[in-house]
Amino acid sequence: MRNSFKNEDGYVLVTVLIMFVIFSILGLSLMSYTIGSQQFSSANTDFIETKADAEMTVQEAQAHIMKGVDEINDDLAEATPGLGGVISRINSVIHQAEQRLGDEGLIKKKVLKDGENGVFLQRIDIEVDVESSDKTLVRTFTISTIADVFRYGAVTPGDMRLNGAPYIKGDVFVGNDLRLHDEAYFISGYGRWAETSYPSIKGDLSVKGRYEVPGWLWEWRILEEDLDSYFEIKPRIVDENPDVAPLKVLEYITEKRNDPMGDITTRGYPGNIDEIDGYQVIKRGYERQGKSPKAPDRFYGDTYIRGDLKLKGSNLKVGGNLIVDGDITIEPDGNDESSLSVDGSIYVHENAKLTGTVVLPENKFMYINGYPKNENCNGNNTQNNKCGIYISDLTFQGSIYTNHEIDISEDLNMNGTLYTRLGGRIENLSNESGGTLVVVSEGKLTIANNNLYNNEPKVINAFFYTNSDLDIYGVGSNLKIRGGVYGRNVTLNAVKGSSSDEYFHGSSNFSSSRDPLYVQNNQDSINPQLSRLTIEYAQELILNPPDGIPTVDKVTVKQIDSHFYDQ
Repeated sequence: MRNSFKNEDGYVLVTVLIMFVIFSILGLSLMSYTIGSQQFSSANTDFIETKADAEMTVQEAQAHIMKGVDEINDDLAEATPGLGGVISRINSVIHQAEQRLGDEGLIKKKVLKDGENGVFLQRIDIEVDVESSDKTLVRTFTISTIADVFRYGAVTPGDMRLNGAPYIKGDVFVGNDLRLHDEAYFISGYGRWAETSYPSIKGDLSVKGRYEVPGWLWEWRILEEDLDSYFEIKPRIVDENPDVAPLKVLEYITEKRNDPMGDITTRGYPGNIDEIDGYQVIKRGYERQGKSPKAPDRFYGDTYIRGDLKLKGSNLKVGGNLIVDGDITIEPDGNDESSLSVDGSIYVHENAKLTGTVVLPENKFMYINGYPKNENCNGNNTQNNKCGIYISDLTFQGSIYTNHEIDISEDLNMNGTLYTRLGGRIENLSNESGGTLVVVSEGKLTIANNNLYNNEPKVINAFFYTNSDLDIYGVGSNLKIRGGVYGRNVTLNAVKGSSSDEYFHGSSNFSSSRDPLYVQNNQDSINPQLSRLTIEYAQELILNPPDGIPTVDKVTVKQIDSHFYDQ
């Protein structure tokens, strides 16, 4: 019995020893973890503080530059020292920022546009090392004379209507009211509405007026704190005051219309005149089909064509400026395309129909008046009914100006700017030039019937600007605009997923008696990024602006990026 008690005492002793060892190990582990956590927490706190110090240093340098730019703009409001003087003052402001930064950081500068064509664009990188780490904070922004409107994915000084589910990736500014709706409008007879979901904005949103939704008799106001229910992806609400004053589009067009080339004319001169104001005169118009030997494929020097210019599956080179007294027509002949290459600018007194390739040197332009001689666009025959520019599958580098309207019904591969006085309609557009097409209009722009009923979006690099209303449709269309939009009032219409003019499984019927339309069911459950109208702001519009992009009489600063990078 005693031996049994002794054995039990031994077992208890062993158990106590084992428990003591276990708790000792746990205690040491906990102590080690606590010490390690304290060390990590201390190191992490130090890193956060040094990051904050780096951000403060960068912010102070940027603030100094922005203050200097504001002072330059204040002086520009009272006098115009010329772009050269402005650039000199910008360089002085940056030099002062470098001196203030001293050894704490580095400012790198790169001039992207030197102001030769009225556009000044400079990239600035402020670099500050994060103390006691292998990280460097780099903040990138631009200083330019490019208009503020090109900093946004969508901007209007007036009202914006987001009907249905357009997807905007970029910042949005609305100068008046923003109207949100969960139905998309599409053109069909008198127009119809397709049920879908609310829009998405992945970026900042600034609205100066009210938020509204449609009611039975009038628009219902909604409060900012209730916006979660009216966006699929809700933007960050900010308060900004950009300069969204209208561009002087009519002045830009009038300047080209009044170019000295427009004053050169043979009207009133005898039919056998060979030369006028240094231009050789082609007496009875010019028409060339294929490689016809009946017409030359080259004119040397400045050339004036008395009448119409027509190329059909043919090529023409002009070694100087080109004036066309009548219409210009460039079109294919079967599979044979046409091309016009001019070593100067082109001035067309009447209309244009362009399908093919037009090549101009840098800094040159093409002006098209857009009216027939009798200025009658409503006559009883096809000649009198032709007004404006008709573009179909055109490749063009440079700037086009027209005093009438544009009609783009096919692809336009262009890195440049198209100015139109009376607006126009854009259908089946694509831009595969690698650059950005900018359309600048005084009149209304309508963008519709692009990439109808296809599930894959057509991606175009473009910015659409108008001093009138801008309407874009993404119901039957499926379009992704990499650039941005501006209108006096902007209306975007979109559904998500698939749509068709024929019934398909899982679709809802929104057809009219004239036009069939079927849209994929369960719109609320479809990813917002599958919207049939996407606008994605492209930084390339600022960092690599196309030829002819409008400028303003002020200097703007736009932050592009801010990141911590490994050294």
